[in-house]
Amino acid sequence: MLKNIFKITALAALLAGPTQAAVARTYPDALAKTGRNPIVIFIYGANYDKVSERTYEEFIKKNKIAPYIRQTTFLEMPLYQQPNDREKKDMEKRMGDKRLPGGIWSYPCLAVVDAKGTLRGVVQSPDEMKDPETALAALKVHIDNFYKQEKILERARKAKGERKADLLLEAADIDLNMPSDALGKDASGLENRTGFDPLSLVEALQTMDFDQANAHVRKMMAQGGYSKLQRQMMMAAYAGHLRRGGEGKKPASKELLRALYTEMRNIDPKSTYGAYAEGAIVIWVEGGKLTDDPVPTEINRTGGNVDSSAGSGSSNGTKTAMGSTAISSDDVGAEDADAQDDEPSDADFE
Repeated sequence: MLKNIFKITALAALLAGPTQAAVARTYPDALAKTGRNPIVIFIYGANYDKVSERTYEEFIKKNKIAPYIRQTTFLEMPLYQQPNDREKKDMEKRMGDKRLPGGIWSYPCLAVVDAKGTLRGVVQSPDEMKDPETALAALKVHIDNFYKQEKILERARKAKGERKADLLLEAADIDLNMPSDALGKDASGLENRTGFDPLSLVEALQTMDFDQANAHVRKMMAQGGYSKLQRQMMMAAYAGHLRRGGEGKKPASKELLRALYTEMRNIDPKSTYGAYAEGAIVIWVEGGKLTDDPVPTEINRTGGNVDSSAGSGSSNGTKTAMGSTAISSDDVGAEDADAQDDEPSDADFE
């Protein structure tokens, strides 16, 4: 049986010194004092759970947890199966007016929580908690990821537009929950990047005249958060709309197309769409033909992940980016999703 588990002074003595961990008496106390450091909560079944007893023995009495919680705020949280009055009061005191965050479904466990009360990570599966070495190694990964993610988020808070979205996505890629306020008041950067749908843009442009289409695309780009390649895709869809002219309308002038394709190329000349724009000027503006130089192959895009790699297509049977006009979630080309009879043939590239 666990004995004297409520003596916080004994716990503080065990964890003092080289651990540099701040030992909290209650959950509200931990939230108040942790600042930018994570809170590590050791949650276990008190006085009845044999696995918790063994874990408590290893973590606390033998102090094996000490090297893994440096610079953190440590909180011990016992859970009682059939609490008596004293245990109920102890639990009420430890919790105060707070509640543990959702996502904790097993014990014994090690929860990593931030100052906002957001569960960032938790070591709780039977495989992770099978022995102290495995559990504490997993805890170390969560704590390391916490500081890594926080550094990126701090940079994101100072950034704007596309750069902010880049950093937020980089932080989200870390195997850790994002803090509740990560996106701030304006989440458009991240939402714009991850929610961009080129097919929806093409379909929307088809219902607009040239002025409306220009205003729509410019407004989207001004919102920020889109990647360079996504902005080039917007330009490609807009240029394709202008080149076809729409029902009852004449195509846009070659001067306007040249300006649009030049702008599109200059966003990122090294990308596949940058190369496409260069070829589009040759074909659709100058009326010429491409040389024997390699032409970027068709772009494949699945979901929110853009493959901007360029292959070396040939003019003999290889479908090139210049000949790819359909935009879909699985196979994205450079212009729009109009009928395929408007698609340039291989002869255009010979």
